[in-house]
Amino acid sequence: MNILLHDFGSFIQPDLIAFLSEMGHHCKNIIYPISNPTQDDYFEKYITAHLDTGHYDCVISTNFQPLLAKVCYHCKIKYLSWSYDSPLPKGYKEYYAYPTSYLFLFDRMEVEDFHKAGFQNVYHLPLAVNIKRLSAIPISDADRERFTCDLSFVGKIYKSPLNRILSHQDNYTIGYINALTDAQLKLAGMPLLDDIIDDTLLQHMNDTLARDGIVYQTDEGPGINKAALSLCINNQITRNERIILLRLMNQFCRVHLHSGELVEQLSDIPFLGPVTYSVEMPKVFRLSRINLCPTLRSIRSGIPLRAIDIMGAGGFMLCNPQPELLDYFRPDVDIVCYQNIEDAVEKVKFYLSHEELRTQIQQNAYAVVNKYFTYPEKIAYMFQTAGL
Repeated sequence: MNILLHDFGSFIQPDLIAFLSEMGHHCKNIIYPISNPTQDDYFEKYITAHLDTGHYDCVISTNFQPLLAKVCYHCKIKYLSWSYDSPLPKGYKEYYAYPTSYLFLFDRMEVEDFHKAGFQNVYHLPLAVNIKRLSAIPISDADRERFTCDLSFVGKIYKSPLNRILSHQDNYTIGYINALTDAQLKLAGMPLLDDIIDDTLLQHMNDTLARDGIVYQTDEGPGINKAALSLCINNQITRNERIILLRLMNQFCRVHLHSGELVEQLSDIPFLGPVTYSVEMPKVFRLSRINLCPTLRSIRSGIPLRAIDIMGAGGFMLCNPQPELLDYFRPDVDIVCYQNIEDAVEKVKFYLSHEELRTQIQQNAYAVVNKYFTYPEKIAYMFQTAGL
């Protein structure tokens, strides 16, 4: 097939193109960062011109791009998006509804939400990893000196506007949200927020903000809604969890933090700055005895890209118990999950002192990823689902 791809700077774009080409498809990759996802006249004209003259069979992007969906609808060409971020913004419903759009999401619970909302063109598709490329990355003595450690974390610490929102609320609401945040932090793998956040709470919070002259804007319009509040709380939980875990681990083992942001609460931990996705990050995963991987809490059931990257690079991963992990991986055989903060500390201590067992588990995880999380399998599913 002749395929047009849009690249906004996606982590997985080079691997996706490599496998599409290996499977015999001709790919044209357009690199164009979109500043406004729903309004860019030049981008619309640029993509339309390509589609009018290029005789493309479909358009593909990683993560959903509303303008691409719009252009493909008007040009009557199928648009396939495969997202590695979750959740998708709720404000693009008119773009999701185009009959030419096929949305592939790695989080099964998010897919179910879309189906309940009437979007049947949304499909569950776990992410993939290019093991062949990762295994070919050489490790030098300088790499060993730079990246070897007991435990590493690669990623964002995350920020949340939750505290700013709560600063305008009454003491009861502040206490209620903080208690909910603490409870969800302790219950990894058991999402509570959707069942607890109700219209009464949202109305009360919005009324309080309005009295202070504050208008909270979401992608669906003014006012805090369930999705927005849930995302704020989940980001705050993610931040709290990562800071607590790293501070505790740093008390008894050698920790490396690879991130693009300095956090005051983590000033005692060696900060090595960001690493490149394609080359340096796999080296970190391979040279860390344990890779800490607490999932962004807004990902409710799916296996995040970072987890697959760690295991595909041959690293040992300690993570929270995402529900979909158990569809493929056996606890304490292929993966190691912690149930709470205290359990995470005990598991790090245990596996740092049991190297042979740790090595066997990471080899088992590598084999599972190599079997079930390959690009050709996922790409074939996308094309079959879209009738291509």
